[in-house]
Amino acid sequence: MTHRPEDEQDGQPSIEQLPPEIAADALPGECGLPPWEDLEMEPARPPEAWLARPHALVGPADPPPQLVRTVNLLRAPEHDIPGPDHIGRIAELLFARARQGLDDVFAHPDYARLDGPAEAFARAVAEHQTGIPYTQPVYFYGSQARVAKAIADTGRYPLVGQCQQAVTTALCFYGWDGGALGDIGSGIDAQPSCARLGQGWTQVPLVLEDMPDDLWEQITVGSCLFWSAPCPMTKAGATCTGAQHVVGCGRGSGHVAMVLRKHPTERLWQLWDTTTSFNDPGRHAAIAKGSRLLWESHWWPWIPSALSGGAWTFRGIARPGSLGSLRAQLAPRGRARLLLRRRSDRKLLFRSAWFSMEQERIPISWLFRALRGAPFHETVEPTFCVNSAWDGPRDNRPLLDCSCDARGNATMSWRPSQGLHDRPGRSDWSPDAPYPAGGGAPAKWPTDATPAPAPPAGVLASGLLAGRPELQRIAAGDGSLRQGEHGPAVEVIQQGLLALGIPVDGGVDGRFGPGTRQALEAFQASRGLGRDGVAGRAVVRALDEALVAAGR
Repeated sequence: MTHRPEDEQDGQPSIEQLPPEIAADALPGECGLPPWEDLEMEPARPPEAWLARPHALVGPADPPPQLVRTVNLLRAPEHDIPGPDHIGRIAELLFARARQGLDDVFAHPDYARLDGPAEAFARAVAEHQTGIPYTQPVYFYGSQARVAKAIADTGRYPLVGQCQQAVTTALCFYGWDGGALGDIGSGIDAQPSCARLGQGWTQVPLVLEDMPDDLWEQITVGSCLFWSAPCPMTKAGATCTGAQHVVGCGRGSGHVAMVLRKHPTERLWQLWDTTTSFNDPGRHAAIAKGSRLLWESHWWPWIPSALSGGAWTFRGIARPGSLGSLRAQLAPRGRARLLLRRRSDRKLLFRSAWFSMEQERIPISWLFRALRGAPFHETVEPTFCVNSAWDGPRDNRPLLDCSCDARGNATMSWRPSQGLHDRPGRSDWSPDAPYPAGGGAPAKWPTDATPAPAPPAGVLASGLLAGRPELQRIAAGDGSLRQGEHGPAVEVIQQGLLALGIPVDGGVDGRFGPGTRQALEAFQASRGLGRDGVAGRAVVRALDEALVAAGR
């Protein structure tokens, strides 16, 4: 077995001999990279040898589990709301449903007939990634290495991902640490790079039935399929050289799909990919609107020999090592709000406050499930608008909309330019204030049977810390913050340390990492406190007193 692409076997210089010209964490529009564009791919065609075979495209009659499909096969849940004018009760019910999870989805026969560790991984991918829009996570979260590290260290996963970054995220769910670059990669060097982490195969029959038994056994859930353009190549009059690569050449242009499930009895697999990369016959209705969403595909009996109009050739399969330990806790970085509109004239009836999906531990799929059979869906349209996690001119970006259509089906929609605030109805979703302004209390998340105690008043007095209930509780002796935690309270602690002139390695990112711990230890030393790097009662109070003295 060889790990080198065919182009390198034919005498072309290996990729290691070509100096990199673009930083790994460069954004589109920087360092000579063109602005990112959502490329339309041609539907894949099977190899000629397969076309002559009398097999159906989708394989057996029983379809593999697909979360979006299965949600809409469930019966619409019942409710006791008397009429569509009870807007507050409709909103409260949808919030309550959003916290119920997906137990009824995974109890459906689509999922219930499969089991085992590999299926647990496939369900985790379905629950946390199905429906994620196809775009660049570095737009929202920084470098690929940072994204992978956040998943591997703390279980925080991004709500966006291009094909290879989405596969990277899924593999990090399954115990991979992201490697040196934090990305499984795409392009002509991606397959051998992935193979060096574990195993790789370039001489692979395109028809799965033709694979040798030992090869079929070694290709497991988590194995990755790679396509790329050749390199060097010529584009728009420019040719790749040893010093410079043409935009669109094989160095960085390609596609990655991942084996999500293997059929229990037949030579078939289900791939984790985007709806537009492979021509899935069960396409979601959102695709008609130009959406590109990550998707659990149908059963595949063959490997497409080329993608992207034939420009990207299949290069082989690779399986990274260090897989097998599914992460138990996964938290999405993002926020959402609920809108209710009247279908007849699009009048806004209700808008909730933004809520943190990370703090609530609610992935997109839970919001999506909540909308199936929404009360009075014939006349009232509910939508959960999902945005990036933070406010700001760069970071407050729309990502995805989950809605209920007039037939009661849950739908997803996204447009390639939505990350540039091209979501329709901006006056409805963008303002911070709940709606209706000045009239009626907006619906809130339902509380547990035993509500959390109210934060003690007056314990903290600084402008930075006093407004955080969790810090008020810590200052009163309830709990602490330590390395490995994350959220707005950690962000405020980081802001406070910086305001006092104490450097925080990593800056204000809401993540309690080694840099935050070291900064806290420095603050503790300056105040004669024990240097444990934990923000407990004494440390939070001391930090508050120092901020008050500094006028912060």
